[in-house]
Amino acid sequence: MTGRIAILELKKTVGEPDLAARRSAEEALAALGPDVVPEIASALREAPQTMRWYLARAIARMGIPAFEPVLEAIRSSDDPEVRRYLTASIAAMGEATIPLLVRLLVDDDVAVRGAAALALCRIGGPAMPALKEASEGDDPLLRNSAGLVLFRMGEEGILTLLSEDEE
Repeated sequence: MTGRIAILELKKTVGEPDLAARRSAEEALAALGPDVVPEIASALREAPQTMRWYLARAIARMGIPAFEPVLEAIRSSDDPEVRRYLTASIAAMGEATIPLLVRLLVDDDVAVRGAAALALCRIGGPAMPALKEASEGDDPLLRNSAGLVLFRMGEEGILTLLSEDEE
């Protein structure tokens, strides 16, 4: 099955009441792996909102191998909605992405920096120790960016930023 066929199959099932069929189509798309991320990113542009959610979940199911292709799709997209769903897919990959995302807070591309910050905020508490460490590091831009992300995380992030390490 090609990415295009899997995307069309998902599009067909999204409108159906059978949740198992939708999840099965999502899993089939995810099983194709990171090579189809560009096709998914393209489909995100025209897809209705419900389908966008399933497309992003398919990417998230691919895990860390899809991380770089998603970043490339974020870099090449001028559509904020597409970037938002791609960012959500990275955040849904979970804690394994934290070190990668922290490094991206100083990327040359403003869209990538924003996506990294938003993904870290969505991951939440598990990202705080890495952000705290980055906020105390040698790189002034990374220190500032990590501090801003912690601040954006609200009270818990601010307390993490301001707390002194005990021991």
